[in-house]
Amino acid sequence: MTTSFALALHTTTTKLELAIAEINQNSDRNSQIYNIHKQQSWELGRELSVQLHGCLNMFVGDIPWSDFAFLAIATGIGSFTGTRIGIVVARTLGEQLNIPVYGINCEEIIARSQQFQPNLLLGESLLAIAYDQWQDGIYPSWQNALPLYEA
Repeated sequence: MTTSFALALHTTTTKLELAIAEINQNSDRNSQIYNIHKQQSWELGRELSVQLHGCLNMFVGDIPWSDFAFLAIATGIGSFTGTRIGIVVARTLGEQLNIPVYGINCEEIIARSQQFQPNLLLGESLLAIAYDQWQDGIYPSWQNALPLYEA
């Protein structure tokens, strides 16, 4: 049985939210083949840019980066600076690991969260949306996590 992981980063508010899902790639499609491995949040305020990497390193812990199958990043609406910092981290990791990066807007994340009782945490909802796309064979390039500008 092959196990890999997925990482979600939500940086659009003053709170950094991270979640990791464990994915069993050999399960049949009709059963739940991923579960939340761990999740955590930190109220960082304006310290996000200073503390993000330390929090991420501590959170990932001893999971090898090569075991990640995809990343999910919240793309806004939210704090301009926090969103951009998260996007840069996700795009850099996606490029270096050669894995898809799913950019999901906050309205979609909140709508998915509210479909469950109790509501899913934002990191869980972000992972669920990205997981569905990953399962459907949608593999965006890390460059598409957030278009810089449209012409």
